[in-house]
This record gives sequence, C-alpha cells and structure tokens, in this order.
Amino acid sequence: MLLLYCLIFYLIGSIPTAYILIKIKYGKNLSEEGSGNIGARNTLDVTGSKADGLIVLFSDLIKGLIPALLLINYADLGKWQMIIPLTLLVVGHNFSVWIKFKGGRGLATAAGVFIAADFVFVVLWLAFYFLADFFIKNANVSTVISLLAIPAAVLIFPGPAVEYLNPVLGGGDDLFYCLTLFISIGTVILLKHIEPLRQWRFINFQK
Repeated sequence: MLLLYCLIFYLIGSIPTAYILIKIKYGKNLSEEGSGNIGARNTLDVTGSKADGLIVLFSDLIKGLIPALLLINYADLGKWQMIIPLTLLVVGHNFSVWIKFKGGRGLATAAGVFIAADFVFVVLWLAFYFLADFFIKNANVSTVISLLAIPAAVLIFPGPAVEYLNPVLGGGDDLFYCLTLFISIGTVILLKHIEPLRQWRFINFQK
C-alpha cells in the first residue's frame, strides 16, 4: 500500500501546472523561457502577468495541500511512513515525469504539505526566510538559509525547542516527526537551488 501511495503522490506532484498554463494560453514552452523554472516566479517573469503567477502559485500550493490532507486524515499508514509520499509530492513537482524530469523549485507545493502537516513550521519557515531576505536581498539564498536554519536551531537549542515547540505541535514525538519531514522535503528543494547559488556566488565574486 505504501508503494502505491508513493507512486500516486509522485504522479500528482508531477502535474506541471505552470507548464500547462503557459502552453495553453501563450503557446510557449516554459522550460525554454526565462530561467526555465516551472513555477510561479518564472511564470510571472515570462508573462508579466501577476494573475498568471498567482494562479500557478495557488495551484502548486493546492497540489501539495489537498493530497497531504487526505493522506494524513484518511490513509491507513503510520505517520512516519507518510513522510515518503509527502516528500514525493515535492519530488514530482521538481522532477516531473511528464516534462522530461524538469520542474520547479518546490516551494509552493512544500508549503501546502507543511500547512497540512503542521502550520507552525510554515510560520517558522517564513520567519527565517524574511529575516534572511531583509539582509541578503536574494530569494534563492534566503530560501536556502531558511531551510537550514530550522534544523540548526533545533539541534543547537534542543531543550527550548522541545519545551516550547513540542506542546504547540501536539506533544509526543511530533517535533521530531515534523523536523524529519521538513529535512526530507527541504533536501529536495535544496537540490534545485544549487545552480542559483553558484550563479549568485559567481556574480558576487566578480564584484
């Protein structure tokens, strides 16, 4: 049963909403336009349409949220087993089988998963992101910092994390479950930020 969920969730995650929208509406291949990223940001950059960008953003978020809610509330799986299909939603988005394993960077789909799993981690993620972006002014670098900051904070301050976060998350081993899910999905997102980080480092080195 777990393998079936994994396959279904990967295929759902693989639905390239941005690619489909741009192909139908503009007759363009989004993977060959702008940054080549199949997501809301590149949709906005290529089309100049905030409406199109928001449609893709909302669609990708829902693509993570609805399947995750259904899995968490109705699937006959242990919560630790659920980490695999939930992560595969983002794997599918980032490496879509429908478009030769191209895809987006997984942020909106991941946010949908985390909203379903526990909204607290979305708030923490956004807080670290905006704090980093305030100083760095680069979305890709801020994303990487925010993804690394939460696990680092829990590892450096395990006592306060357990004392203050665990009750909010539900108690028991929920903090470590959410942290494991966050690290699993975060790793998939980080893979898509390697090249943007290299470009950012090169540009700053040139300066």
